[in-house]
Amino acid sequence: MPAGATAAMPRARIRTPITWPRPFIDFLDFLIQIIHSSTKTACLSWVHNSRTIQGDNLMKRLARVLVGGCLSAALAAAAPLAFAENYPAKPVRLMVGMAPGGSNDTVARLVAAELSKTWPQPVIVENKPGANSTIATGELKRSPADGYTLMLVISSHVTNTLLYPNLTYTLKDFAPVSLIADTPFVLVANPKFEPNTTKDLITLAKKKERGIDFGTPGQGSTQHISLELLDQMAGIRMNHIPYKGGAPAQTDVIGGMIPLIFATPTQSLPFIKQNKLKALAVTSKERLPQLPDVPTLAESGVPGYEANVWFGIIAPAGTPQQVVDYLHKEISRVVREPGMQARLDEMGLKPLDESPAQFQQLIDSEKVKWAGVIKQSNIKFD
Repeated sequence: MPAGATAAMPRARIRTPITWPRPFIDFLDFLIQIIHSSTKTACLSWVHNSRTIQGDNLMKRLARVLVGGCLSAALAAAAPLAFAENYPAKPVRLMVGMAPGGSNDTVARLVAAELSKTWPQPVIVENKPGANSTIATGELKRSPADGYTLMLVISSHVTNTLLYPNLTYTLKDFAPVSLIADTPFVLVANPKFEPNTTKDLITLAKKKERGIDFGTPGQGSTQHISLELLDQMAGIRMNHIPYKGGAPAQTDVIGGMIPLIFATPTQSLPFIKQNKLKALAVTSKERLPQLPDVPTLAESGVPGYEANVWFGIIAPAGTPQQVVDYLHKEISRVVREPGMQARLDEMGLKPLDESPAQFQQLIDSEKVKWAGVIKQSNIKFD
């Protein structure tokens, strides 16, 4: 460069100001459409509108990004629908947190057998006993939320979360699918036990300083918590005798080792008919059809008392709603079949047809109810 010459300064590029209002409004309109509908129509509408934004590289780039996002959103929205249409494409696992032979295992196998008759894939029951079903429930939480791993649970599914402080899951980790049935307990006694009514039992219990021995399947079992509710509502204090299961507790009542237990109808009806047990009351709001002459506890001096065991099927949280709805529809179908209803009736179970939302409402109300009972009774597990 010659001496004294002055370097020419590069001319600054002057950008024409962008007029934002209309494109920006279009952009917001597009976002609103995506949020509310996530439809292909909204995506194509934006693509069309973006063509009018000529000379604006930023808006072109935004359009390209958003088109890709629209296609991704459309594919994501379509995936669950396609998945649900092909479901089940492989065998479905139905876990039970108890050993074979109990009521929950029997109900699970009845449902699995009926579904397998009409589905292209079988439903396989897997028993995973241990820690009052909490081991199996923890495994369900860790399972893929794809509808291929389910679990049949009973009322203790709720109370376990109130009793065990170190569980690896909460109730929010699961999606209610279908409520199948419920049943009350039967307050049964040894035939030689003097009281023949609940009122007489309460009167006797109030006279005994130590209380009357009352067996349950174990500490924290549904029967134990139902006993605590009876104590609180009747103003008495029974002497809790925990067993390792309901069968040995009932055997000891029949043998006269203890006077009383809450038994399931499945467990107790045959022995009531043989006069090896006497039924004092049932824990439901209404009388049990199989025992029409046995009053409810609410009729027998404990107004408002109710404690039922329910049976339902749950899935991991996040299972596609279309799959949950399909499962509920299919389970409700098999539960309504006459053969299934007759089999449930034999077990003393009342078939139910509750939606997933109604099932969730039951879980929520049960949590509130039993939390108060457990707190007042000071039942704790390490």
